[in-house]
Amino acid sequence: MPTKIFRDPLYNYISIDVGRDRWLLELIDCPEVQRLRRIHQLGVSNFTYPGAEHSRLSHSLGVLHLMQAAVEHLERTFNDEQVKQARAPLLAAAVLHDVGHGPFSHLFEPCLSIDHEHWSREIILCPDSPCNKVLKSVTRSLPQTVADLIDPSNQDHPSWMNYLISSQLDMDRLDYLRRDSLFTGAGYGHFDWYRIVASLELDGERSNRNIVWPEKSIMAVEEYVFSRYYMYQNVYLHKTTRGFEKIVEAMWKRAGSLKERGADVDLVPSIASFWKTDNPAPAQYLAIEEFTVLQQIQNWSDHADKALADLARRFLFRDHFVMIEPPRALVEREMHRYGEPDYSAWESALKDVLSEEGFAQDEYCLKDAVKRKYHQPYFPEKEGDEQSAKNAIRIRVHNEAQPIEISQLRPRLQPLVQEAAPLTRYYIPKQAQSGAKALRDSWQL
Repeated sequence: MPTKIFRDPLYNYISIDVGRDRWLLELIDCPEVQRLRRIHQLGVSNFTYPGAEHSRLSHSLGVLHLMQAAVEHLERTFNDEQVKQARAPLLAAAVLHDVGHGPFSHLFEPCLSIDHEHWSREIILCPDSPCNKVLKSVTRSLPQTVADLIDPSNQDHPSWMNYLISSQLDMDRLDYLRRDSLFTGAGYGHFDWYRIVASLELDGERSNRNIVWPEKSIMAVEEYVFSRYYMYQNVYLHKTTRGFEKIVEAMWKRAGSLKERGADVDLVPSIASFWKTDNPAPAQYLAIEEFTVLQQIQNWSDHADKALADLARRFLFRDHFVMIEPPRALVEREMHRYGEPDYSAWESALKDVLSEEGFAQDEYCLKDAVKRKYHQPYFPEKEGDEQSAKNAIRIRVHNEAQPIEISQLRPRLQPLVQEAAPLTRYYIPKQAQSGAKALRDSWQL
């Protein structure tokens, strides 16, 4: 049968069987999917890693490739009707799981008060969207099924299907860890992905199947967990990248505040259209692209509000803020006394220093409180009877009645699953760095 071939730096060839899955090509050609070419997979990480120019589309094709391999493996291993019926929804979900991402991927979710998974579902279910029409040409119920699969709270379908899309070890993560490692040049995303995909199993009764891995795959899965940890520490949480992200958030917050006070913030038409309604349509959302946002930031670089203009110019010309951590003595004392640090006094003192340096606005003291799931990217459920692929990676061990969570089998993983201390950092203009360091040193005493 004829095949369509995509060249890919990770897998060399990604192929689609045109005779069996021509609809997948039609889905990929939909405007909503092609829009992903113009969205950076890693947001503004190219400010730190110049090679990180890859797009959400290339990632989505990679997830499709892995999902095809996983589905074909399951069809060979569990040749039943449930697996056969899962094929089309899973392949469609692989292509469309990120279709709701906004400019610079996750970066603009707080800026526009959006959730990309919500917008993915809205786009898929919109009867006017081309991707909805392609899905309906396969089966009338396919748009709803695909929307359900990318909804983390939906339980209308076999859980193993959801977990192939989103879980502790899913096709999405398997692709982006390796792809992001390649394009950043960081080199941490090396693990035996083929072993992981070609050995996954369905565990349990047909009505309540879960995903597990056989003991022979334990080393490949361990590699994956370490890779995930290293990539978060060295790429996703890189201080320079996070600093630019906080600048963008502060810029958008400043513009929103000015707008609420009645000031003219010179909005480009698509952003003005999105902001003026409480219930924007998918077409309004899809009209906001990265070039739209860059034009908006360019407009703001000459705005009458000095703080807004300064933040815009800093972003455009890569004039980043510097990172300063709270005093270690304060963190340790607060953790010992209360479990969660209270930085209010330190933050107030830091703002006083910034004010003395001429940076009185809150937009020049940017707090970055990193969620635990990011700086501790694998944190499994401890209770065995509550574990699933969604909250734990489990290994089927010979002569054991139940699968076992992997960190219980591999002692080297134990330090990674211990509860991490809160990670909080501040970003300030370089001009105030010496004063801030002197303040921090005085708090160490």
